[in-house]
Amino acid sequence: MAESAKRNDAHHVTAILVVHDGATWLPEVVASLASQTRAIDSTFAIDTGSVDSSTKLLSNSRIPFVSISREAGFGDAINSALENIPEIQSANDWLWFIHDDCAPSRDALAQLLRAIEDRPHVAIVGPKLRGWYDRTHLLEAGVSIAGNGARWTGLELREFDQGQRDGIKDVLGVSTAGMLVKREVFEELGGFDSNLSLFRDDVDLGWRARVAGHSVIVATDAVAYHAEASASERRAVDVTHAFLHRPLLLDRRNASYVLLANSSAWILPWLSLRLLVSAGVRSLGFLIAKLPGYAADEILAVGLLLIHPGLLLNARKARRSQRLLSSRVVANFIPPRWKQFRLSVNRSFETIRERFFPTPTPIESILDPLSEDEDLLTPVPARNWKSLIVRPEVLGTIFLLILTLLWSRHRYGPISGGALSTTPSGAMDLWRIYADSWHGVGMGSAFATPTWIAVLALASTFTFGNATALVAILFWISPILIMWSMHMLVRTFTARRWLLMGASVSYALSPVAIAAINQGRLGTIATLMCAPLIVKALPRLRAIEVQSWKFIFGLSLIVGAVTSFSLPFYLASSIFLLAGIAKDYMHYRQNPEGILFKERLSRWLLLLATPFALCLPWSLEALTHPTRFLIEPGISVAGGLANEVILANPGGIGSIPWWFVSPVLLVILVAIFSSTQARFYASWGFSFLLAATFVSSLAISAHGNASNTHVWVGTWLAITTLCAVVSGVVILDGLRERLANSNIHYRHILAGLGVVSVLAYSLTASMWITTTGANSPLQVNRTSVLPPFLGISPGTKTLVIRNLSVGATDQLTFFVARENDAFLGDPDVAPKSSPAIDKAIRDLVDGSGLTSSKVLSAHGIKFLFMKNPVDDQLVRSVDGIGGFMRNSSTDAGIVWRVTGVGERLVFTDENSKSTPMLIPDDGAPVVTRSPGTLTLAENYDSSWQVIQNGARLVRTKNEYGLPQFLAPTPGEFFLIHDGTVRRGWLSLQFIVLLSVLVMILPAGRRKREISVEELT
Repeated sequence: MAESAKRNDAHHVTAILVVHDGATWLPEVVASLASQTRAIDSTFAIDTGSVDSSTKLLSNSRIPFVSISREAGFGDAINSALENIPEIQSANDWLWFIHDDCAPSRDALAQLLRAIEDRPHVAIVGPKLRGWYDRTHLLEAGVSIAGNGARWTGLELREFDQGQRDGIKDVLGVSTAGMLVKREVFEELGGFDSNLSLFRDDVDLGWRARVAGHSVIVATDAVAYHAEASASERRAVDVTHAFLHRPLLLDRRNASYVLLANSSAWILPWLSLRLLVSAGVRSLGFLIAKLPGYAADEILAVGLLLIHPGLLLNARKARRSQRLLSSRVVANFIPPRWKQFRLSVNRSFETIRERFFPTPTPIESILDPLSEDEDLLTPVPARNWKSLIVRPEVLGTIFLLILTLLWSRHRYGPISGGALSTTPSGAMDLWRIYADSWHGVGMGSAFATPTWIAVLALASTFTFGNATALVAILFWISPILIMWSMHMLVRTFTARRWLLMGASVSYALSPVAIAAINQGRLGTIATLMCAPLIVKALPRLRAIEVQSWKFIFGLSLIVGAVTSFSLPFYLASSIFLLAGIAKDYMHYRQNPEGILFKERLSRWLLLLATPFALCLPWSLEALTHPTRFLIEPGISVAGGLANEVILANPGGIGSIPWWFVSPVLLVILVAIFSSTQARFYASWGFSFLLAATFVSSLAISAHGNASNTHVWVGTWLAITTLCAVVSGVVILDGLRERLANSNIHYRHILAGLGVVSVLAYSLTASMWITTTGANSPLQVNRTSVLPPFLGISPGTKTLVIRNLSVGATDQLTFFVARENDAFLGDPDVAPKSSPAIDKAIRDLVDGSGLTSSKVLSAHGIKFLFMKNPVDDQLVRSVDGIGGFMRNSSTDAGIVWRVTGVGERLVFTDENSKSTPMLIPDDGAPVVTRSPGTLTLAENYDSSWQVIQNGARLVRTKNEYGLPQFLAPTPGEFFLIHDGTVRRGWLSLQFIVLLSVLVMILPAGRRKREISVEELT
């Protein structure tokens, strides 16, 4: 071949070409070998059972070849070739291994030989490898292996070859694609390991050569172009040791084999552990990327070696006989962990950057005129601060920011009031509240903590675990977030920037937004922020059957996040989804298309079920307490009446006055008669407005409150307001041009009336929130309900009685408080008042409560606190009825001490003598000295257990419904609340959340699904 090529050296080079279904690349490979500037002395090919036209191409090129079994590995092919190649009695006899998908450049061989000319100790030399299709893509410049088995090239993701890696360098190994090896050394080392039929045989040979005293280098002046067909799954892997014929499985198995067969004995335990852990981590990553096959490959690769330990023992024995140097000589070529970590981070960031910010590819047309003065002729847009500030988005944000600064002047710091309870200081406190199976609220509760507590705890990461700061910042920045959320929605309906900003600001200053912020309504605020993002996705649901599962799960996650704050939102979204299912069913009845209906139905049901499952077990409990689907988180504070709600004003303390009539109702009524898509949104908005009006007329007892309060309908009105804004934008978009080209009629009047009402409301609402509206229930440093001295002893229960003004009348309310005010989530898990306590209070009020103190003491209540302003008649009744000792009378109110043994745990012996028992916080046992009964002053729950000598005591209810335990023998007792069920539910919820996140994350691609241009 190439007899005209020059040979000015004393080396004899035999090229061995290994072929396996390589017809795609073989013509260029053969041509590259024939065109070498330094002639190849002899060429021989080995065909491993190709089923394409590879053998025909070899015959036509007049390269001598031999065909062997299709299951033969690369090492077997080389050995077969050596059997057919006569040995040259010279120390300069070299073997050049060529893959059928590797084409060396014209001077590749000459450069390889030049690199070893003055280096007699070099036994192996390899070229720099570039991609086959993208020939600027640098694939390898020497190769090593990491401690976790990864193939290490030290290159960045898709690194371009600009000469940055050039030079002759010592390496651990070079790829067999283009490897030039001294035949004498190759045979001395025993050739390639027969257990490495494919993949990693190059690193193994280089490692063995190194410890045998030889050198391995890469000569980057020599270049070869490699398609990596087997590694990229472009052709089948048919070798004997390829279990299941999976390339990744074989690669990972061989990587572990190389490490365990060549490393020093003392490091093997740590190396084995690292391989197992890294395989598990990579397997988890593949599962997240939805590539279960690759995940199984990672685990099976290690397992295949563990079940055949004899292979490793024989391999280590064979290497021991050839080793002249310690394995530590290769330590410099093994990449340190910090270097691997840095490269992994860089590659991850690059992958993310390319996914979200792809590099634009300039498109040039041959029709574009060329001009040397093009840059001079092209006008440059002026960019200065003035042009930035006068943009509607910037002006709207600045206006709302200034407004918020004035509006929130009493909310700079830890806030509470209205429906918002006190926020714990740290995120860990929120996680503890969420994980607890028993809550010390009132007489105790085993209700599931609402999911929004976990969401806030997770979000506290952005404030470095400071939950108090998170809640304060959330309410402060809410108007701006609400505005931009609506801006993202309405920009899909219009490109008019002033209309966009006007609609967004109006949404942020709507009556429901103002009332929600002033009253501390987390559920409504979450709805106002997230609902526009959900509505933005609704048009895609018209063709829901073609939407990806990634989109469905992503939308379900957003709905689930809002549901965690507001079950009324889940009810509203369920109505919409069920309407979609009903519509599809009616269409199916008329036009039976089973497959299409099933595709749509499965996605509808997933959107319906996933948010519910994400909020387990809290959402499941709501099914047994249906009124929870009408109420929002926090303290039960009454909303407005129907006459306010019909005007889209939720009412209640802190809401804007009803005579500040918002244009929501007007816009909806006008849009209903529109012929545009505004009718669709207006119809839904009007439906939810009617639903809100009906629900607001209901008065229910919620969150442990003994009295009935009118339901807050903020979520329903938030959706109504959203629909009104969208409808208005759709109508006003282009309306000016249409009206200008028509005669004056009712449309002109309605348009003018609508614009005037919006401006009038926005101005008056802006003035109100910066003046009167700033003095809202939600403020910083709210005074505590309880006097400070009542919270000194942990777990102390105090019965609080207070007068509340409801309309024109005063209403007496009471609740059981612990040592502090209620924290976030406490009102949501508060139990209903005990019937025994209710009767004791009624008897106390009418003056017949002779046994009231006994009942309260039996429930562990130590103090009775009547908050100012007090009812003088009730004060006289308490003082004179007996069983109550007045402790103090201050500006806060009057405190009485309840006589009797008012402790959480009381032991009653056989002589009916009651003794208070201290429950240690560290879980230490409670000791009794005689048989008797243990009574726990908490609400009865089947998870309360008392353990003695590993056995559970019999649990019963006493006359007040409190749990008591029969202790037949004295001794040590452990009081526990068994949280196994709660932990089980949390585990299930975590699995659901993890599954949803996995489905949302981008799916990985198998190598065979990636285009060859991307790979090489």
